[in-house]
Amino acid sequence: MKLQSKTKEIQEKARKHLSPVMTRVTELVIEKAHGAKFWTTDGKEYIDFVSGVAVNAVGHTNKKMVEAIQKQAEALIHLGLNYGYYETAANLAEKLAHITPGYLDTVFFSNSGAEAIDGALKLAKAATGRPAIIAFEGSFHGRTLGATAITASSSKYRRYYEPILGEVYHVPYPYPAQLKNIKEEDAEEYCLNQLQKLFDLRVDPSRVAAIIIEPIMGEGGYYPAPPSFLQELRKITEQHGILLIFDEVQTGFGRTGKMFASEHANVTPDILVLAKALSGGMPLGAIVASRELHEKWPTAGHGSTFGGNPVSCAAALANIEVIEEEKLVERSAKLGAKIVGRLHNSVGHLPGIAEVRGVGMMIGIEFDSQSAALFVPKIKSKALENGLLIMNCGVSGQTIRLMLPLNIQEDVLDKGLTILEYVITETISGN
Repeated sequence: MKLQSKTKEIQEKARKHLSPVMTRVTELVIEKAHGAKFWTTDGKEYIDFVSGVAVNAVGHTNKKMVEAIQKQAEALIHLGLNYGYYETAANLAEKLAHITPGYLDTVFFSNSGAEAIDGALKLAKAATGRPAIIAFEGSFHGRTLGATAITASSSKYRRYYEPILGEVYHVPYPYPAQLKNIKEEDAEEYCLNQLQKLFDLRVDPSRVAAIIIEPIMGEGGYYPAPPSFLQELRKITEQHGILLIFDEVQTGFGRTGKMFASEHANVTPDILVLAKALSGGMPLGAIVASRELHEKWPTAGHGSTFGGNPVSCAAALANIEVIEEEKLVERSAKLGAKIVGRLHNSVGHLPGIAEVRGVGMMIGIEFDSQSAALFVPKIKSKALENGLLIMNCGVSGQTIRLMLPLNIQEDVLDKGLTILEYVITETISGN
């Protein structure tokens, strides 16, 4: 009774004082978490296949990260990077310069992915002197006003907030399911033609500061852009003096079987935006670009009170150290392929499932348009009843996305996948 009383007390406080604007996925009250599991105040154990929305890449309360956070908190919690340097921020900037692709060697730290996206747009505009931004249909870049302006995964994110950032244009992403009456083999050419059409009819490329893209679409459906498409975008941007921005907020730090998803296409963007798994659960985002480009951003043209917080940077350094020491990038590639193969064999043949796909451990189970609304909410609910937290994504919520810790224990993974397979099969067969 005491546990139930505590749960009820916290729920009542939250419902009374927390804003209802945020989507409430569950009514659970979380007390603690470790690895790929969490426990509620009423003593129930759950397997976590969401990981804070792809944040906890090395699991909850990783020992090395916790120790780094504790040690830094005892020395310095906050000062502000504009008032002086400190070791964790300098070391993390240096580390990112070493592990990011190509010539990206200079970092601006922010508090989140959306905030880093806004900063990247400001950098692009300041460096080029151009006003226009091109993004992609189905994209999700965050909820600040700048990020909202370039997001196009659902009209609900823009409703109430127009007019927002001006001179933003959207072109189709080469995701066949979003392109009606376009054959899969024609999707890439079609999208490139639409970009050229935009140049011809609406905005001259000499006015475009940047093109921003998720190399693998996240919230819009967990679908990868073909490497050849990203390579062609690189050529187009270089031809017209347009900056290429990769939003790797969700794909970075081993999620896709490479340290960064851009490596699959061997394309280096002008600006790389990072967050989520960067710091494994502490608030942190990063805008990484060349020194030459950053020097075109006028001093005082951007700033942040908490960006590059000493504790967040300490957490990020420990997080990256775990990823490297435990070879989690390589594990992501191998284990991800194994998971996709298992799910393809166990549920991929079921009616309503359009595709099981994955790049590394960025894995999606997509339902066809007729089945998504019928099956996916029931699968999520039944999974939670059986002790598994999962989430979906996509313009119509059609894709169940798996965001597992890269170091998830094999027995926990097997148990979670068994639950998932069971509820998918039961849900589909029961209709």
